[in-house]
Amino acid sequence: MPSDPSGIVKTFLAAGTLPLSRSVSKVQSMLSHSDYNAADLAEQLRMDPTLATRVMAVANSAFFSRQPCDAIDDAVNRLGTIQLTRIFAQVLANAALMSPLQAYGLSADDIRRRSIFTAVGAEMAAGRQGADRSAAYMVGLLHEVGMLVVDSLWSKQGGPQKLAYADFSLEYSAAEKSLCGFDQAALSAELLKQLSFPESVYQVIGRQYRTPLEPLACALYVGRLARSFACDSLKPDPNQDVLHSYRITSTSQLDAFLSDVREEAQNRMKGG
Repeated sequence: MPSDPSGIVKTFLAAGTLPLSRSVSKVQSMLSHSDYNAADLAEQLRMDPTLATRVMAVANSAFFSRQPCDAIDDAVNRLGTIQLTRIFAQVLANAALMSPLQAYGLSADDIRRRSIFTAVGAEMAAGRQGADRSAAYMVGLLHEVGMLVVDSLWSKQGGPQKLAYADFSLEYSAAEKSLCGFDQAALSAELLKQLSFPESVYQVIGRQYRTPLEPLACALYVGRLARSFACDSLKPDPNQDVLHSYRITSTSQLDAFLSDVREEAQNRMKGG
């Protein structure tokens, strides 16, 4: 077993377990540099029909479209780096949601639901502070992608007993570390790093089991809390300092916030 997350993730990606084309990785690598060439990026997008279709659909959506966008080059210029990175995050999440995680006893529907509830919760929390909703949604959507790596290692070891859940603060961390030396948070961060996601995104995801301090980490914490209530049927004792920073100061206000998250998440899932 490699002594650091980097070797584990490299092996995982080399095995082709994550169904992403090579051009997808190249696109995200280009987006990680502020001086990328839009024409070169458009050419890479043309090589991946799934990503190109998604980019064109967003560029022609009511939010962005003032007139029809017929060319991928125009779509790249219309959307910009932030929206293109978010689209890539959605494509990565969709790829990650295709198969159940047997090590955790989670179906593909379970994984999708967990990701979307966390993403929506984080996004809505960020919105309460006027923070970056797009980045918050992204970290929520991708905060458990390291589970794919853990599940792969679990299968290679013959599928021992399912990983044990501890509590909200650490979730499956102890069982994951026992299996492969690292928890899914560390592996998620390394996976996103190797796929050229912004450092601000993968570092927050890697520290998701620590006390949240910076705004994006606090938004992810609230997203995980919303997911815990809605998907895990748990009612953890929340960090009051974090909730107060979002003007959630009573049980009734928390219930109202969680209800709003539930409604929006269900709408997102219906819309695909």
